[in-house]
Amino acid sequence: MTRKALTFLLLLGGCTAPGRAEEATCRALQSTADRAVDSSSALMDCLRKLPAGARLELKPGVYRIERPIRITKPVTIATAGLAAGSPGCGTSGARCATLRIDIGSGVRAKRTTPIEVVADRVTFSHLVIDGSGLSPARRRLCATPELRPLGGGIRVSASGFSLRSSRLRNIACYTALEVVTGAKTPLITGNVIGPNGDHRPGENWSDGVTVHDSAGAEVSGNLFIDNTDVQLIFGGCRDCRIVGNRFRHSGSFAGGAFAELMIHAWPSSSGDYKGTVVTRNDVDCGPLRRCGYGIMIGSSPWYDQPVRGARVTGNRVANARIGLNVDSLDGPTEISGNVVTSSGGRFRSDCGTRNWPAANLAPGSRRFVVGDPSNLEEGSVATAHCLLNRDDK
Repeated sequence: MTRKALTFLLLLGGCTAPGRAEEATCRALQSTADRAVDSSSALMDCLRKLPAGARLELKPGVYRIERPIRITKPVTIATAGLAAGSPGCGTSGARCATLRIDIGSGVRAKRTTPIEVVADRVTFSHLVIDGSGLSPARRRLCATPELRPLGGGIRVSASGFSLRSSRLRNIACYTALEVVTGAKTPLITGNVIGPNGDHRPGENWSDGVTVHDSAGAEVSGNLFIDNTDVQLIFGGCRDCRIVGNRFRHSGSFAGGAFAELMIHAWPSSSGDYKGTVVTRNDVDCGPLRRCGYGIMIGSSPWYDQPVRGARVTGNRVANARIGLNVDSLDGPTEISGNVVTSSGGRFRSDCGTRNWPAANLAPGSRRFVVGDPSNLEEGSVATAHCLLNRDDK
């Protein structure tokens, strides 16, 4: 077997098969764990020297990221000692290696996120990505449009990315995970996403996961909690599976969201969901109704952009201001068998204070609904520009 054909396993504190330069570099990375020093350069040096397909295993500890990281080859980054089937990082992350983002306003990398994945087939497994919360420096980044992505987490612009059994938390603004247009077949499964951002007025809202326009994606078995813009949002996704995710809020208005799950379109995305299945997702915004829209199919509250093609069935929504909203369809979309409870009521919105239905099918979208829309019959109102849950009223 040639050296290139070897599968490299780098255990920080003990290396199998690497050359001396790789061993020395990765030991330098090990030495930065749990110290008040920047791990960014050591991590980048280690990644540069690894062959394609390598697996880098980080011992549990905290690695401070003070400069943007760019991953340019297929690698797996994981916590040492945790196999693929091991329990995930959960709510504490105590057993997992933590990349703690601590980028201050002195870094001026415009429109860059702290972690950029530009190579195909990159996997993050059993990691915690911690955004360090809303320090004054992070607030300044979030308030500057071209620097705002630095207040986010991970951006993926390549195909075949996997995030498994990990935790994304304390991201200051923007989004915890962004999948850009054209990045196909991402797999996001078994993770805890949140809390991220701050829902109170300002520039510190954060999505949990943002998928601009993809194909073959799977987002399954994740817990989304207190992501403060939209918890999970798509702009288009053909042949995708959005299955078995849970959406929750802890109770404070600061941890609220405008929407939980959005099957919608931006002006720059397709709104095409042909072959996509959205099922067995469980949304509960809590007794204080900390979300505006539970499941939003269409983009009407934000944009005049149509969507079509998804199969949305067998989902549950509770305690939303509008539990299930369908507006801006322009093609066949199956919506049936969804259960909405304890939703609707009188709330303020960007288009005034109104009595809102628990479930709503806007008149212009009615002719495109395939299946049994009986659970949508309660409401028949247009929601253009009617953004809900902007304030605690």
